Amino acid sequence: MSEHEIRIALVLNGGVSLAVWMGGVTHELDLIRRSSGSASAPGPQPYDAVLADRWRELCQRGGERRRVVVDVIAGTSAGGLNGSLLATAISNGSTLDPGGSDGPWLRQKWVGLGSLEVGKLVPSAGEKSTSVLDGNYFLEELENLIKGVADAGETAAEEPVTLFVTASGLGVQQFEARDAAGQRFVVPDHRYLFAFTSENAAKYDGIDRSFAVKDTNGLKDTKLLARAARASASFPAAFGPVLETPKLASSPPRLQPTHADSGAWLVDGGVLDNAPFGPVLDVVARRPVAGRASRYVLYVVPSAGIGSASTALPEAKEPSWRVAALSAVQFPREVDFRSDVEQLERLLLEADASWSDTQRLFDRCMEQPDERGRLKAAAKALQPTYSRGRAAGGVWEAVTIASHDQSTVLDAATALSEAEIDEILATKHPWVPDPDGSTAPLLNDADGHPRWQWGTGSAERVIRLILRSLRSRIDVAPKKARPELERRLKATSDCLLKAQAIRDALNEQLTLADLDLRPAGGAEAVAVGLTDIFEDLQIQLALGSAFADVISVIGWELVETALEVEIVSRCTSSRTPQQRSAPFQFLRLGPDIALTLLDDLPAGSIADDLKDRILYGSQVGHFGAFGAADWRRWDWLMGRLHCVAHLGAMLGADADWIRETQRQILQAEGWTPQAVADRIQRLAEDFPADAGLGALTTMRDELNQSTEGRATTKGLADRMVDVSSGLGPQVGNAVKAMAGRKQQPASWLLRTARWFTEPARQTVWGRVVRGVNLTPAHRPLLFEPWMPVVTIGVGVALLIVAAQISAGAVVLAVLSGVLLASGVLLGALTFYVRRARRLMRAWIEKRMPELSPASRNR
Repeated sequence: MSEHEIRIALVLNGGVSLAVWMGGVTHELDLIRRSSGSASAPGPQPYDAVLADRWRELCQRGGERRRVVVDVIAGTSAGGLNGSLLATAISNGSTLDPGGSDGPWLRQKWVGLGSLEVGKLVPSAGEKSTSVLDGNYFLEELENLIKGVADAGETAAEEPVTLFVTASGLGVQQFEARDAAGQRFVVPDHRYLFAFTSENAAKYDGIDRSFAVKDTNGLKDTKLLARAARASASFPAAFGPVLETPKLASSPPRLQPTHADSGAWLVDGGVLDNAPFGPVLDVVARRPVAGRASRYVLYVVPSAGIGSASTALPEAKEPSWRVAALSAVQFPREVDFRSDVEQLERLLLEADASWSDTQRLFDRCMEQPDERGRLKAAAKALQPTYSRGRAAGGVWEAVTIASHDQSTVLDAATALSEAEIDEILATKHPWVPDPDGSTAPLLNDADGHPRWQWGTGSAERVIRLILRSLRSRIDVAPKKARPELERRLKATSDCLLKAQAIRDALNEQLTLADLDLRPAGGAEAVAVGLTDIFEDLQIQLALGSAFADVISVIGWELVETALEVEIVSRCTSSRTPQQRSAPFQFLRLGPDIALTLLDDLPAGSIADDLKDRILYGSQVGHFGAFGAADWRRWDWLMGRLHCVAHLGAMLGADADWIRETQRQILQAEGWTPQAVADRIQRLAEDFPADAGLGALTTMRDELNQSTEGRATTKGLADRMVDVSSGLGPQVGNAVKAMAGRKQQPASWLLRTARWFTEPARQTVWGRVVRGVNLTPAHRPLLFEPWMPVVTIGVGVALLIVAAQISAGAVVLAVLSGVLLASGVLLGALTFYVRRARRLMRAWIEKRMPELSPASRNR
């Protein structure tokens, strides 16, 4: 049975409580990779045994053993949490289901960790914190989760994987750039990117031209990984920021920014970058290939990508300010999703278009001698142009890498003149051959050692061209021819790993170098510095040895033809940045796919209409799944069902297979098709498309149906009041006075505000949580009902006294008039203030619905 690797680069989008749905997706994906993997992979739990058999059978159809491999993961926010857990399982030879007494282990953890229970995720009353939820508790629990997964692993089942986690840095995060006139300006950049890998990459030593394997597994440090994941999930206001420690700021794991010191406070990565596709594909391009393999980029996003109702405009009239404002609020979310799609399109185009023409030319020349002859003649004719361009391009790349402030990208001064190129070629230039028309890949030195004189970038491109050609041939080759092709493929892949290691060593030295086009000497000085690095690292000899090894396996003609294609295709694009993109197929995994198991039930069409509203986690600003344990179990179930639908189709399953597999998931999770249909009907009723605040009401009613739930609602409301000081001392104190249930404020003005808002406060608390006891507010003396009567009475008394005496009568009369007027005004003020209190209460009662019947009956 032939082998075929299905390689998945997994990109997990953010979404707060949608972490539960993503947990279901990653659990199923973990089951697929283990079922299709080696015998040393951890087996399934009993409830998933049938599902594991079905995945294994699907992956071994047609006389081919397909192995699903997840080797790159990128996650943000909720995606960062689940991505970290999955990467830990892969790198430690473990599983996301190490064992549980009541169903999947990860489901139990998410159901428990997602609870808003006071004293856990919601801090106890009076506990100091700058956020509504307890980030320290969450970090401790996350550390335990990741460590639990790591400890359940077996060394024999460990697999290489690279994980990217994003965050956003608070405070001043910026770098300086410079324009064509030499003017400096500041560019803010708060994007943080962390990388953890168990990939044993090759490292080049330029002293003795040796290659060693870096045996570093950054995913073994579970505490550091938990801190990075916790930082990525620091949703503003809900969770407090996370401090970046010096260990987290070291490189690696931190890849971006390169200019910032440690000690930054980090918040949710989804604020700025929800899907870091670029770094993912850079790693994808570096992965070795030793056999038949297909690459997928799997984008897990809990959204249908459809605009919300708030962006709808009225017909035939100008939108109101409210509609315009609500629409504008949605634009950042639109930009995020659109940017993800646009970036994917660009990277996919680079992976295909940047290679397709050169690849076709290469393959055609290998099959048609006449075409090869024309290519060789063209390469010789264009080689001087190519050499001059690469001389300029090599200097430009060196300065770009060496410049930490990124100024050269915007600076026209980096464009070299013809005279400067002549100066470079007049000196020693080991990164590019002389412009003499020669196209020989290797030249022997005086000692007979082969040397590659075309530079590191061209070496990578030549090897990648050969590698892609071999990969395309192995897909269609007969079984007898595959062993030889696999031998050639492995040799070429090994050569690419060496070329990458050499280039990495070069880039490391360039980063430490002080190269600039502006000092005296200009481009020639940069060329001299670049030459010194090439000679110190013995790059020509190292690449020459690597190419000699691969030529001994694949033959001279492949390398020579690939170099000729490089010369012809790049002779006029010397400063095009190095491209490491690799071909891939894109697959989006979302909640808006049809549930095949409901095809025979009316709820099937309802589910299609719900799209991403089929998840509780999509409600209440993506906090909905926190509402109840039953809601989280539902979202988990949906994650598994949606994964089956998407991954089953990717692996070639038909509708019947997907339907039966989804039914097996229901059985494993303790559901029935009818129960799923009933829940979908309930979701459609509880969360209509135009629900608005009604979704929050539904969440509240669900919580208030139990004593524990009412305690949760009360604790969460208390917590939101406790952290109101974050709005500012004055505003925060006013919020506490008007909404608090405990201490009386010291200020008479705040005590007055507390009394004034008492009817509204009682109504709000009664609507939010049933049975809460509020501390009565003390009525200010000024608004006591008897105060106007007493004031007027005293004024009348003084007026009578003034009429009976002569001395001081005028003074008493004036004072009496003041008291009478004050009494009348005070009476009117008391009347209107009490009326305002009643109106405020009525307004709230009208807009906040009563508790549900189920809540009132408990």
